[in-house]
Amino acid sequence: MGDTLTCPECGAEIESMDDLETGHEVAEVEPQDDGSFNLFENKDLFLCKGCKRPLGVKKLQ
Repeated sequence: MGDTLTCPECGAEIESMDDLETGHEVAEVEPQDDGSFNLFENKDLFLCKGCKRPLGVKKLQ
């Protein structure tokens, strides 16, 4: 059995991927010492279906 996540915004119990909204993409950013940044591969952003609060990103392999 997997873990359960509770949304800190609305209190929804997240028990499976069916309880999340997916498909949003965010860029991974790495800041450099000179203040610039590098963009890396987009990651899928997972949102609470109840309130749309971001709860995590897909782990890169």
